[in-house]
Amino acid sequence: LRSDGSVKCWGDNDYDQAPPAGLRGPYKDIAAGWDFSLALRADTGRVDCFGHNHDDDGVAPPEGVDGPFVAIAAGSYVCVGLRADGSIEHWGECGGEGQPPAGVIEGDYVAVSAGGCHTLALRSNGSAVAFGSYNGFGDQPAEGRAGPFRQVCAGFEHNVGLRLDN
Repeated sequence: LRSDGSVKCWGDNDYDQAPPAGLRGPYKDIAAGWDFSLALRADTGRVDCFGHNHDDDGVAPPEGVDGPFVAIAAGSYVCVGLRADGSIEHWGECGGEGQPPAGVIEGDYVAVSAGGCHTLALRSNGSAVAFGSYNGFGDQPAEGRAGPFRQVCAGFEHNVGLRLDN
């Protein structure tokens, strides 16, 4: 994401993951999934999606999911947007067990990160919650590893959190 709000992409573009020529934003946040990219428009808070839409099963925001968002995240095949009111919204398709629930999840969330097929969300009190995880890989914070966190990040099959007391 460049200072002028445009997006610079490099690497494999077999699925047109880069924004089409002439589409310059302005954007204020970006995220990359398996073979797609998301860009959050600075002017409207809506999401533009570029790349493979997995046979229409879901990385482009479905009808009715149009923000406004203040932040976005992308996992392998799952996407999430954070709204100014602290709620989050999921879309995408991982198929099978562990898929995040579609739609709005009310809460007081301040940050989101998407992993393989799950989302990690940070609450305003510093606690972390994993959505869409069946915890087969220990995606929920384990006993003794709870927050408060200042930052969280979801990986493909794991999560990390930066604690406030570190």
